[in-house]
Amino acid sequence: MEKTVRRNFFVWEYEKEEKWLNKMSSEGWQLVQASLFKYKFENGEPDEYEYKLELLDKDTKNKESRAYLDFLQETNVELIGEVSNWIYLRKKKSEGGFSDDNRLIRKVTHSTKIGEIYQNIMILFLSMIAISVVGIMIFHDLKTSPATSFFEGFFTGIVLASSIISVLLIPAIKKNQKKIRRALRELVVAERG
Repeated sequence: MEKTVRRNFFVWEYEKEEKWLNKMSSEGWQLVQASLFKYKFENGEPDEYEYKLELLDKDTKNKESRAYLDFLQETNVELIGEVSNWIYLRKKKSEGGFSDDNRLIRKVTHSTKIGEIYQNIMILFLSMIAISVVGIMIFHDLKTSPATSFFEGFFTGIVLASSIISVLLIPAIKKNQKKIRRALRELVVAERG
């Protein structure tokens, strides 16, 4: 028996998504395919697999990513789905599942990669704001016509939309930074202990 579930997780909610996938596994629903907001499950043995999400540096077509995925396959880790460089992995629990040995390092690495994504998005929107402000100043100084009014309004809209999106991203960025600091503290405590 199969079922498809559509569910939305944001990139910073990967732990929540992993927890949900592993809960589905404990109920006997094993993930067999994953794509953007769409999960396909087959009914199987409860707790048959453990699931893990990972954010690669580059997409799965990249030579380094392929080598890494080949290594995972040699350790009986299956690639279930991918969205760009975001991958869904599973391993049979009877084979030990995924090791907790590098859990903290993985948490720091993953959160740092997400921080880089946020940084790139913020740079993009701030660049759009800067370019649009220059556009507004140029069209504002030109003789008024329907075309100059249109472009002045167009650039004003870009400034407003980019500013709103940038402000809305701030809480997610702060939350991710807290997650990195918390994971680093846990890592230091574990290394000392």
